[in-house]
Amino acid sequence: MTLRFAGRTISYVVLLLIAAVALAPFLVLLIISFKARIDVLEVPPTLHFDWSTISENYRIVMHDDGFITYIKNSLIVTFASTALALAIGVPAAYAFSRLEFRGRDNWASTILSFRFMPPVAVAIPIFLMIQYIGLTDSYLGLILPYIAFSLPLVVWIMIGFFDEIPREIDDAAMVDGCTRVGLLFRVMLPLVRPGILVSAIFGQIFIWNEFLVGLYIINSQDRGTIPIGASSLLTTESPVDWNIAAAVGILTVIPMLIFSLLVQRWIVRGITAGTVR
Repeated sequence: MTLRFAGRTISYVVLLLIAAVALAPFLVLLIISFKARIDVLEVPPTLHFDWSTISENYRIVMHDDGFITYIKNSLIVTFASTALALAIGVPAAYAFSRLEFRGRDNWASTILSFRFMPPVAVAIPIFLMIQYIGLTDSYLGLILPYIAFSLPLVVWIMIGFFDEIPREIDDAAMVDGCTRVGLLFRVMLPLVRPGILVSAIFGQIFIWNEFLVGLYIINSQDRGTIPIGASSLLTTESPVDWNIAAAVGILTVIPMLIFSLLVQRWIVRGITAGTVR
């Protein structure tokens, strides 16, 4: 009993240390966003805050710097890209899981390997292709590459969820008169709904944070996403206002942080289902 209590205590201490290390940068960012520019580098630092300063920092970010537009653009691009990636990837994953064809396993591994390719390796070719078809500085010009980046992960995760479903369910549905398409939409999709949510989570996190490809394709504030808007704060013409930059960081992190906390149990299940084949 004593050993069990000691082990549990050590586990909690380690978890608290990990949580402290993970949360410390976020807390520092939050504190800096509450300060005036002149107080950011104050030594020794203080925790004295003025509500007028806090509201002014976030007012500048949301209105003067046009961050509302960046948030709107990020939401449009993120949800459109994720929805289309799911619409393509879920049927593809079902085919890999249930249909027999030559090279099935090799093709599945190849698709996943595309996800390992860093965006910096393909940013210029993607820009040239988007420019050739005339979609630079447009939502569609961003959505198409983001679908390509998200699709391999969606397919791989969904293959794991489809593989968890016994094939006897397929046989029973086919005996009752279901076609392959009917089996997918009427039987399988309700059963793999958690997997669809997991795939959407990972896709949205990547697209929300992607910067390099968007920087090549977007050249106006009207179509810029949050990472592109944040990069505009760093210029050679004026010093960085660290309090404003911190407020931008907070507004960038909070939506995905809240979303991840709400669906964290599905994230863990998705990692397990996507890797244990």
